[in-house]
Formats: sequence, structure tokens, C-alpha cells
Amino acid sequence: MSTFSLQTVVSAPLELDSDCMEPRAAGPHEPGFQARSLGHAGSGGLGMALEEELAMLTGDRDDQEELPDQETPSPGQNADLLSLFRQKEKDLVLAAKLGKALLERNQDLTKQYEKMHKDLNEKLEHLEQEKHELRRRLERREGEWEGGVAELEADVQQLQGELDQNQLQLREAERDKSTAIRELSNQNHRLLEQLSRAAEVERQLSTQVNSLRDDFREQSLSSSEHTTRLESLQAEQGLEIKMLAERKMELERRLHAMLEENELLQSSVDELRERTMLLERHSHHKDLQLRQSHAELQEAQLSHRQLSVRLQQLTEEQSLLPPSSSLLCEIEQSMEQEEQEQEREQLRLQLWEAYSEVRSLCSHLRGNDLTDSALSTDSSMDESSETSSAKDVPTGSLHTGLLELRRLTQNLLDGNESTGSRRSDEEAVEEVRRLGEELREVRDLYEEEQHKTHSNQEEVLQLHNQVALLSVEMLSLREDNDRIRTMSEVREPSEQLQTAIRDRDDAIAKKKAVEMELAKCRIDIMSLNSQLLDAIQQKLNLSQQLEAWQDDMHRVIDQQLMDKYQDEWRPPPLGVGAPPPAPRHQGAPIASPTVTGDFSLFSKRAEGEDIKDDEERQEVTSQGVKTAKDRQRHTEVL
Repeated sequence: MSTFSLQTVVSAPLELDSDCMEPRAAGPHEPGFQARSLGHAGSGGLGMALEEELAMLTGDRDDQEELPDQETPSPGQNADLLSLFRQKEKDLVLAAKLGKALLERNQDLTKQYEKMHKDLNEKLEHLEQEKHELRRRLERREGEWEGGVAELEADVQQLQGELDQNQLQLREAERDKSTAIRELSNQNHRLLEQLSRAAEVERQLSTQVNSLRDDFREQSLSSSEHTTRLESLQAEQGLEIKMLAERKMELERRLHAMLEENELLQSSVDELRERTMLLERHSHHKDLQLRQSHAELQEAQLSHRQLSVRLQQLTEEQSLLPPSSSLLCEIEQSMEQEEQEQEREQLRLQLWEAYSEVRSLCSHLRGNDLTDSALSTDSSMDESSETSSAKDVPTGSLHTGLLELRRLTQNLLDGNESTGSRRSDEEAVEEVRRLGEELREVRDLYEEEQHKTHSNQEEVLQLHNQVALLSVEMLSLREDNDRIRTMSEVREPSEQLQTAIRDRDDAIAKKKAVEMELAKCRIDIMSLNSQLLDAIQQKLNLSQQLEAWQDDMHRVIDQQLMDKYQDEWRPPPLGVGAPPPAPRHQGAPIASPTVTGDFSLFSKRAEGEDIKDDEERQEVTSQGVKTAKDRQRHTEVL
């Protein structure tokens, strides 16, 4: 839109100029042509172009005043000179109006630029505030995370103390169990001795019964003398049988009592089993609650990691964001491209103007009217066309001047950029060395964490082995209890056996309590292992991200160095369709001051762009180092 309005402002005076100059052929040195060249000039070279135009007009006016003094002009020539002066005054007024319009346009552009710069500063300030807020949130989350880690460490120490207490209680229970086993074995030995004695008495009684039966047979075969003795013996035998029957009944009654007591014990065992099942359900419920709390903790850690990753991505995007990512940057690039196109067009037209001035000076020095007319026709054709092609300019006239200027600008660019390239190379090498040291530190931390995980795994294996030994011992105790129970069902129970059974039940209850504590400790160890594995995985991810970031930094530095070297060895652009060097005529000047001024302006602008690239590269490297330090601090906190 701005380019179209500028072209409309410039095109109106040019039509008036062409109408005014229809009666004669305009030369390349006349104001109409110069007004057109000024129409394509930028805002920076407008004052210089107007001053040169005024100087040229005053010089032409002095030359024309001297010519009438030296020569005696005719009245027709005076009229031509008067019309020429009037025409030049009109052109001068037109050029002043055009300059005023261009200055107003330049002021509008500066106001727009200031407004856009103000908006950009406001956006940058808003982004800085958001960055500060995110940093504060990150610090607050890190403090919360550190508090949680401290609480977990305190819980681990408390659980370790409880585990030691449980181990002491388990050792005491083992000692009590060993004493109870010894007592039960002694009692079993005594019961076996009593049983053996009772068996001997029973054998003796059976032998006596057999002997009595033999005697009864002998007595039945004998005479009636032995009837009284037989009756007495029968009475004694009846008494003994009655005593044995009573003893048998008493034994059966004791057996029924033992069976009832066994049923009571079985019911108590069933009740204990139901109670253990309830306790297991309660423990399972507690385990589910613990898992839910661990899941919530993991979700909080995951959200913390996501926020930290998001913050790192924002910082990386802010540090490594290309200049063409926003609409404002695109507008600035489009404006820069338009300015570059205008500068190229100005350079092209000024080169053509220089060549035209050289040709006009040559024609005036030689006094060749034919060449003057040819030059006027060529200049009118060039004015009618919007772009002057480079092939219309003869080669050789500006060759030496342009080569000399190119050589000087190349030397300046090489001198300025060689120091910048050496400085950037040293900074890149230093940055790579620093990144390598940080990577080695991260690897050392990772190896230490691996060593810690191995030691924790060995401790877990030892605890598993202890649990396996305890389970084997408990199985052996159960087998002993089952064997004692079967023996108690067969043998006569006593108070010592009942006390042993009670001690056994107490030992079983203690064993179950110890098993519950061991299960809790095992669950806590598993949760700690999972947290440790999560921390190790997070450190692995951080190391991978650091390596990827280091590779990206190497790639960016290499790309920037390659672009810089290509810019160093690339010849300075002269614009699209720029005219090649014209042939050098005898007595013709090499180049006009405007050409040298434009080339110096171009070289200064190239130097400014190189300095700006160096500053951007330094800013990118500093932001990269800052993000690397933030990541290292985050890994140390983890």
C-alpha cells in the first residue's frame, strides 16, 4: 500500500514534466530526468540528491550566463535561453514539491516505525512478566517437591526403625519358639515313657488274665475243692473287670472331652482365620489407599515435570525462535525488502545517470551535435521505460572505478568480518568445551545414581532372602504344630500341652503380625524402588535432552559459520539488472560522487548487518548456556 501511494505521488509530476518537454528532446542532464531519478530515491538520500540537483542547475545557469558574455547571441538564442530558464525554474519548483512530499512520507513512516517499536516493547515486557511468573511458580513447585522428598526420607528412616524393631521381636519370638519346642519335646518324651509303662502294665494284665484262664481250666478239670477258690477268683476278676470297665469309661469320657476341646480349638482357629481374612482385606484396602496416594504423587510429579518441560520449551523457543516467526517480524522483513528494492532501483538509476552524465560531458567537450541528439533520443526512450536495462550501457567507461570500489569494499568487509569470524569461532569452541564438561558432569551423576540403585537392589534382594528364610521357618513351625496336634488327639492332654498350645497360638499371632509388618515394609521398598526408577528415567531423559540440545547447538553454530563464510566469499550485490561497467572514454570521469556515496553506504550497511548477526549469535549462545545451567541445576535438585 505504501509503495503504491509513493508511486502515485511520484507519477503525477512526471507527466507534467513530460508534457512540458514535448517540444524538445530532453537530455539526461536536465531537471525532468533528475526529478524522475529522485522519485525512486529513498528517504535517506533525498537531501543529497536535491543539493546535487540545485548545484547542477546553478552550474548550468552560470555556464549559460558565461556563454552569452563570450559569444554575442542572437535575439532568437536569447528567447531560447529565457524559455530554458523558465523551464528549469518550473522543474526546480516541481522537484521541491516532490521533495516535500517525500519528506512528509518519510515522517509518516518514522511515526509508524516508532509506534510499532512501542508495541514491540510492550509485548516484550509482557513476555518478561510471564517469564518471571513462571519462574516463581517453578521455584515454588521445586520447594514443594523438596519438602515431599524430605518427608519421604523421614518416612523411610521411620520404616527402617520399625523394621529393626520387628526384626528384634522376630528374634525374641524365635527364642521363645525354640524354648517352647524344647519343652514340648521333653513333655512328649515323658508322655512316651508313661505310655510305654502303661503298655507294659497292660501286657502284664493280659498275661495274668491268660494265667488265670489257664488256672480256671485246671480248676474246672480239678475237683470241687477248688470251687470256693474259683468263686473267690471270679469275684476278684469281676472286681478287676469292673475297675477296668470304669477306667475304660473314664478314658472314653476324657476322649470325648478332648474331642470337644479340639472342636473348640478348631472353631477358634476358624475364627482366627476369619479375623485374619478381615485383617487382610483391611490391609488390602490400606494398600489401595497407599497406591492411590502414590498415584496422586506420581501425577503431581508428572505435572511438575510437564510444567518444567513446558518452561524449558518456552525458554528454548524464546532463545532459538527465528526472526520471521511473528507478524511484526514479517512486516519488518517486507519493509526491509521494499527498502532494498528501492535502494537497488536507486543504485541502478544513479549508475545510469552517471553513465549519462559521462556521455553528455563527452558530447559537450567534443561539441558533437549528432551524438547530443542521439543521447537525447536514448534518454527519452529510457525515461519512457520504467527499468533501464544494463545492455544499453556500453562497457568500459566505469570499469576501473567500479573494480576499485569493489576491491575496497571487499577489503573492508574481509577486514571487519575476519575479526568477527575469529571471535565467533573462539566463542563456539569455548561453548562446545563448556557443554562437554557439563555433559561429563551429568554422566558422573548418572553413574552415581546407577551405583545407588545397584546397592538398593542388593538390599532388596537381602530382604527377600530374609523373608524366604522366615517363610521356610514358619512352614517348619506349622508342620511341628500339625504333628503336635495329631499327637495330642491320640494322647492324653494335660495342662502343659494346653499351655504349649496357647504359646503356639501366641507365636502364630506374633508371626502373623511380623508378616504384616514385613509385607508393609516390602510395599514401602517397592514404592521407593519405583520412585528411584522414575528418578533414574527422568535423569536419562534429561541427559538425552541435553545431548540433543548440544547437537542442535553444534548444528546451529556450524550453519551460522557456513552462512558467514558464504557471505564473506560472496561478491557484493549490485542489484537485479544492474548495468555492467561502461567503456572508458578519453577525458571522461570514472564515476560520480553519488555512486561512491551509495557504495560506501552499502558497505556500512553490510558491516552493520554483520555486527547485528554477531550480537544475535552471542545472545543465542548465552541463552543456550543459561538453559543448560538451569537443566543442570534441575538435575542436581532431582
